[in-house]
Amino acid sequence: MKKCPDDYIGRWFSVLHRLSISHVVKGLKEFNIGSGQIMFLLELYHCDGVNQEELSSYLNIDGANTTRSIKKLEQEGYVIRKADVNDKRAYRVYLTSKALEIKPQILALLKEWEDTFLQDLSVEERTALLDLLKKIGHSIFDNPRCGMCNNNCC
Repeated sequence: MKKCPDDYIGRWFSVLHRLSISHVVKGLKEFNIGSGQIMFLLELYHCDGVNQEELSSYLNIDGANTTRSIKKLEQEGYVIRKADVNDKRAYRVYLTSKALEIKPQILALLKEWEDTFLQDLSVEERTALLDLLKKIGHSIFDNPRCGMCNNNCC
C-alpha cells in the first residue's frame, strides 16, 4: 500500500525547514546576516569564545562551511577570531558588542516563528514535541556541546 505524501515525516521536516529559513532570512536582512550564519550566532550567544573546530562539531557542520560563515560574520563585525592560547593552530570565536546589541531582535525573531508554527499546540504538546525531537536528534547525533559549555547552556 502506498503512503500519502502527508504521511512522510521527512516531508514535514522539509516544509518546516524551508518556511523557517524564509522567515529568518527576511528578518535578518536588515542585519546583513544570512540563514547560514544564524546558527553560529546562536551557539556563540550560549558559548562565546569556543574554538572553530568545536563550533563545527556542535552544529554538525563541516569545517569549510564553518570557516565561510565565521568569515562572513567577521566581515560584518559580529565576531572576532583570536588565536587559541592552548593551540596556536586553532582560533576561538568571540562575539562583538555589535552582535550582543542585536541579540534581543534575533531571539525575538526566532520566538515569533516558533510561536507561529506551534500556535495550535498546547503547552504540553509543545513540550512533548521538543522532547521527542531532542530524543530523535540525540539518537543520531551525539551533541558534544552538552556538559562542555562554560555558560551551562545545556
